[in-house]
Amino acid sequence: MVADPSVRERFIPIRKAELIDCLSNSKRVTPKDRESFLLFCNILGSIFHFEFHAKTEALKESYYPFNPDNDTVTVRRFSHEARKAHEDRLMAAFKEVLNQANYQQITASDLTYAISRESLFKIHLVVDFEDFESQLVFRRGSQSHRIRRKKWMFKEETIDITVYDRVALIIKYKDESYFKARKRKELNFNPGTMIVKLFKNIPKEDLEMLFPNAQVRMKLKDKLFMGGFAVGGGITVILKASAGLVAMASILWLMSRSVFLDSGTIPPLGPVEISGMVGGITALAAIGAFLFKQWNSYKNRKIKFMKTLGDSLYFKNLDNNAGVFHHIIADAEEEEFKEALLGYFFLVQSQVGLTAAALDDAIEEWFQETFHVPIDFEIEDALGKLKRLNLCNIAGTDKTGTPVWRAVSLTDACERLDALWDNFFQMHAPNAI
Repeated sequence: MVADPSVRERFIPIRKAELIDCLSNSKRVTPKDRESFLLFCNILGSIFHFEFHAKTEALKESYYPFNPDNDTVTVRRFSHEARKAHEDRLMAAFKEVLNQANYQQITASDLTYAISRESLFKIHLVVDFEDFESQLVFRRGSQSHRIRRKKWMFKEETIDITVYDRVALIIKYKDESYFKARKRKELNFNPGTMIVKLFKNIPKEDLEMLFPNAQVRMKLKDKLFMGGFAVGGGITVILKASAGLVAMASILWLMSRSVFLDSGTIPPLGPVEISGMVGGITALAAIGAFLFKQWNSYKNRKIKFMKTLGDSLYFKNLDNNAGVFHHIIADAEEEEFKEALLGYFFLVQSQVGLTAAALDDAIEEWFQETFHVPIDFEIEDALGKLKRLNLCNIAGTDKTGTPVWRAVSLTDACERLDALWDNFFQMHAPNAI
């Protein structure tokens, strides 16, 4: 599995620690500046960690009324309006954090494509989106993978598929009245709650398997395959049992005629008649056993499909519900840090400053040369963070009137970040009496 070179992702696929090590040991950092650079990285990371801690707490608080895993007691009662306000805040905050973690939203057309395509797991799933009041599906990172799979009987085919590295989703179920109106009683979830899921390595063609209400349906070719065997076997059974059925039908006809038209009594059965009845009962038993075998075969095949789906999701699931927030927050914190670090590092190298486009090109070219991975660096976002942290400013314009950005020195940057850190909490001593 390899990254698709034709697709540039916003995601920066290198660990924070490795990026710091790579930059600090490069020729661009002099030995005397290395300690200051590492201090800069340490303070910058601490600031982002502090800020994202607040985002984590806000997400958990907004999710509380909908969390199906709550194990704490509360005296709070949430009105419809309060629940709606919590839901709106949760959806907005979760989208913001996913964007900061460089996830991209999966559109309705992408989901339609997945449902219309043949599953790689040879199962057909049906999702009733009417069960959901709202939903968000995001993905990050994509890989191109060439696989071989069985097409028909002994024939195989080679296909290229797109696999998403991460897929996150949040779903709000409709309330209880909706499911009561549909007379659905045995639900494996609580109506009105929300579930949050995080998965890895999900083929684009199989996105529908991530939805909790996905139902396994047999494909047409599976139905035809089983139906063909059923018809063929049924004809064979009926032919073998036809003599016994005809004999029993004849005896029953004679007995009923005697009861209703002749003497009104059941005539005694001789050895021949008894043998015919036994043959008929045996034939009916054979047909019943055949029908049970076909039904059981269908049931076992469906169980096999469900096991295939369950096994796949078991190893692809990374986190659930409130745990997803911690996972995504950690990703967002790292992505924000890496963007700010790369933006500052390459901007401070220039004595005269750089335009946003020139800085963007410098970072993307360096990343391609160093890690052999193309990225779509979010330069505007990076410069926005640096400006917010007071680490850069617009120093002028170039010949075309385009703004030129310049970073403060490494020493000044450390001092400004340290001052920002010191002022996160202000505590003043009371006036002396």
